[in-house]
Amino acid sequence: MTNRRARTYAVCAVKLDEDHTDAPEGTFDAALTNALVAIVAKEWSGEERKEGKTFTKPASELLELIRKKAHEKPDVVKRVPDEPDVFLIRDPHAEERDPAVEEHPAAEASVAGIFSGPLPAPKPYGTRVDVGTLMDALKVTQPVRHAREDKGETEGEPRALERRHVEALLALDAHPSLGGLDMEREDRYEDSAQQQDAREREQAGQTLRRIGEEEADRRAAAAADLHTGPTSDDLGALELQECPVCWHEAFSSDGEDELCMQVGYGECLVCHYRRSPAIANALARVREWERSWARD
Repeated sequence: MTNRRARTYAVCAVKLDEDHTDAPEGTFDAALTNALVAIVAKEWSGEERKEGKTFTKPASELLELIRKKAHEKPDVVKRVPDEPDVFLIRDPHAEERDPAVEEHPAAEASVAGIFSGPLPAPKPYGTRVDVGTLMDALKVTQPVRHAREDKGETEGEPRALERRHVEALLALDAHPSLGGLDMEREDRYEDSAQQQDAREREQAGQTLRRIGEEEADRRAAAAADLHTGPTSDDLGALELQECPVCWHEAFSSDGEDELCMQVGYGECLVCHYRRSPAIANALARVREWERSWARD
């Protein structure tokens, strides 16, 4: 269940990070509620639910609970002194010391001596919960989600979510029960790259059908003269590679994948298929996995 909550939070939060202006109210509420339920369930199991009920508390009650815990459990939650209505939930692993340093205290002293002062003490708190800002965000989202009239709507434009609301939401990802934003961003980036690559392949296929076999052969023959391969000034440049669309050895690379597996990104000089760096890196990871599998 916690994984589903963390996943829902990550998907919605990343969407809002990219664009918080396109009907975001429901997305924001879903992200905030799932994040707070995951956090409270992790810290104070059972208190995320209504007493005697099977359903969970709304976001506003969970934020009030965190406020309350700052008084009841100051070892877990503390108020930020210089910021009103902002709280920090401790990271249980922040104060764990490096075993290697504990076994060799002299090493710690020598490292500290490199700097002008002593090493900074580890921070015992990790997750920033800006209760005030998140409560204010709920004042924006609730009227829209429940078709209620905004108090200021009759006097002018209704309020909209602001970037500060999204930043407060994203800060919750520091909690151990969440932590999925970076993975979600990477997945969305790779999915987008795969979709673009499919469009590139389709367009290149249409080009190939339009120019015909004779013109394709002519372009392939001329590719060697148009491509700049390895030189004394650039020994790392790639030779012409086989195009995955037209199968001619006419793919001219502008650069290489990040794993140096000789997967180029660039353009085919016959069908004009373009491979992006993201796709080159994905193909390189597959090659590396296949190579590791073969070794094992």
